Amino acid sequence: MIGFETDLQDLRDSAGALQDAADAAGTASNGLRGTDVPVAAGGGLFGGLAGMFPAANAFGRSLGMPAVAAAYDNHLAKIQKLVAQLHQTTADTSHALMRVAELYEQADEDSKRHVNRAAAGLEGN
Repeated sequence: MIGFETDLQDLRDSAGALQDAADAAGTASNGLRGTDVPVAAGGGLFGGLAGMFPAANAFGRSLGMPAVAAAYDNHLAKIQKLVAQLHQTTADTSHALMRVAELYEQADEDSKRHVNRAAAGLEGN
């Protein structure tokens, strides 16, 4: 590239690698859905009988750990948010690098045209 110390293919390769990372983060984000643990029983007769039928969750039906289950759900929600942010920022960075490559390529083409026009003008004199 005229005037640039950057290889356009390096930019494109980096953008592709970041897009792969964004895809992996997206897969991880989707995989986290549904891994919550219910703290209270849902449904049931007349709006639910949570006291009679303890919730089935990762902490057991009879372990009496609703605070642990709630802490797990809170932590999981934070992790889901962070992984979703990782996905978005990585995808945005990938798109930005591709755009930079496009702009560099356009600037390189403009420089070449300018140099060719200048050379043609000199040859005409």
